[in-house]
Amino acid sequence: MRSIPAITILMSFLSAFFLPVAAGAEGVMQAGGITIWADSLSHDQDSHTYRATGNVMIVWQEAILIADSAYLSETDNEAVAEGKVRLVKGGDVLNCDRIKINLLTDEGEVVNGDLFSRKSNFHIKGQKIVKLGEDRYRLDHGSFTTCEGDIPSWKFVADNMDVTLEDYAIGTNAIFYIKDVPSFYSPYILFPVQRERQSGLLFPHVGNTSRKGFNFDIPYYWAISPSQEATFDLDVETKRGAGLSIDYNYRRSNDSLGKLYGYGIYDTNQNNGRGNLVAQQQEWLSPSLVFKSDVDLISDRTFFLDFTEENGLYNRQILDSSASLTKNWQNYSLAGEFRYVNDLVASTNQTTLEKLPEINFTAVRQKVPGIPLYLALDSSFVNFYRDNDMRGQRINLRPYATAYLTMPAGLELKAWGRYSERLYNAYHAGAGESGSGSRGIGIADAGAAVTTSFSRTYDTEWGALQKIKHTWAPEAGYSFVEEKNQDYLPFFDYNDRVLGGSVASWAITNYLTGKFQQGDGPPVYADLLYLRLSQGYQIRGVTRDPLTGTPRDLLAIVDDGKRLTDLRIEANITPVKELSIFTDSRYNPYDTRFSSVSAGFDLKDDKENKAGISYRNARDQLEYLEGRLGISLIKPFLFNYTARYSFDKSDFLETRYSLEYRQQCWSVSFTYFDRPVAGDHGWALSFNLSGIGKIKAH
Repeated sequence: MRSIPAITILMSFLSAFFLPVAAGAEGVMQAGGITIWADSLSHDQDSHTYRATGNVMIVWQEAILIADSAYLSETDNEAVAEGKVRLVKGGDVLNCDRIKINLLTDEGEVVNGDLFSRKSNFHIKGQKIVKLGEDRYRLDHGSFTTCEGDIPSWKFVADNMDVTLEDYAIGTNAIFYIKDVPSFYSPYILFPVQRERQSGLLFPHVGNTSRKGFNFDIPYYWAISPSQEATFDLDVETKRGAGLSIDYNYRRSNDSLGKLYGYGIYDTNQNNGRGNLVAQQQEWLSPSLVFKSDVDLISDRTFFLDFTEENGLYNRQILDSSASLTKNWQNYSLAGEFRYVNDLVASTNQTTLEKLPEINFTAVRQKVPGIPLYLALDSSFVNFYRDNDMRGQRINLRPYATAYLTMPAGLELKAWGRYSERLYNAYHAGAGESGSGSRGIGIADAGAAVTTSFSRTYDTEWGALQKIKHTWAPEAGYSFVEEKNQDYLPFFDYNDRVLGGSVASWAITNYLTGKFQQGDGPPVYADLLYLRLSQGYQIRGVTRDPLTGTPRDLLAIVDDGKRLTDLRIEANITPVKELSIFTDSRYNPYDTRFSSVSAGFDLKDDKENKAGISYRNARDQLEYLEGRLGISLIKPFLFNYTARYSFDKSDFLETRYSLEYRQQCWSVSFTYFDRPVAGDHGWALSFNLSGIGKIKAH
């Protein structure tokens, strides 16, 4: 409750707007915490009642009631007001012909009422409104909207409707109006009426796609608790059958969280059941023990192609599922993980190698007292399994030491040495495969790197940009790996073929940082440029093809001494906050062309105008371009366009157009997508009614 002076100020302020003639009122009375103004006032002491007529204003707690006449009972704490009634409380404004209200419980009845809730921007009208309590109403022949105006852009009209502000509404014989045009009828409707999440039956989805045919969805959202929610969706498709999806999410106070999504359908086109299961979880069993899962399973390899509408998912090639348990101590960590890989490109998954399980024990680096030397240990056990071909186990023990030294002229030296011992037990080898039985090998590697940095600050006169700091950090390194024959060992992955040799390397990293000053506020610092150039020189040994992963002997391939590796260029340039340019590319100095390119830019402003391009090329094995465009220059329209084009397939992977029309209390967007490679296309129509969430049609 407000203090008495605050209420007095509020009464004086509102009376100036609502009751300009009250200054000449003939009566003012007080009863408990209630104050009454009126042209004419009377009090019956026997019945403890008050009667007021003419410019009546009643004030209690944080509420003000204005009417032509009013009756107030002290015994029942009840007021009845008639004639141009206006009730203001907590930002809510009610206008009606008549009201009967309990001043303590807020319960009452309203005739021909019009309620506006400022907090949620809700408008409620009804021939009869029964106020069941704070923010709870029952309407007879009522309407609900979040739009302004005598003829709102949209509204729900129902014979009977129960509305709880910041909760939900339930109605019977409901009609959805666009302006004054009835557009949708439902014998029963339940929907959330708040900006925050709330349980409710969402609008049906209707539409048509080339793979699904005509489809009809009925979604229901369930706000189980402040930390849990679920969405159920009944999906009926003329070409595929009937399906059901469940999307459940939770979060707990100890940072544990999770998601469970499942979709199942009996596909009448293929006469079998199909589905998708996703389980993502992070569960802290104790402050040092955590369970994590990231599971993504599908019934068959073409499920995404037939059913998904998510951008970029229909042509997915690999599904990777894992579940792990990790225990941490101060200086040690023990982690166990089961990992299942589903190769969607292969005809079957029988030859795909699985890790069931992989166990890792790590001793974090610890300083040797008195000297700048740190010791650590990485170790792992992996059980490899597949239906066909070789299976087995691998143990890897990797103790290593690292030294850090500060040298003259600001140089920093890092040197390390490591010894890796691998032990194998392999069986079920196929014809021509080596490595069955028990095997082992030990390989040493070492290296060193020296770094330093230089910086200088420059004054500028470019608007708000006052200073620029340039930092560049050169680095030189050397690494050595012992060369040993490993052909007699089993081959599960490329960790079983450690490539020996020695490489010298260099790198230069540049940073530009800007200091911006706007008025008298604190300065703002922003990264303007990150640029790193790096390259290696293969002194001897073997390298690995970055695309295929297969080893290739540089000394055999380049007899003319072409031992330089590709020049790697990494950059992120942000000259202004609206523009970001990025690249991570490799340039071959002998072929004088890029071996691989990953580059693009993003341009956007604070008005939702945006543009972007991403390009990827990898030695003619992959060439891919993606474009993005968003335009909001013509209000209230917002246009978005995205396209993904594959040069190696000479066709578009996907093109998507979206046009959104926005108003104060609603928006509607239409999206059309085309996937030529997949032979699929479709459209989506979505409504967003302010305060009750989205309504979609597909």
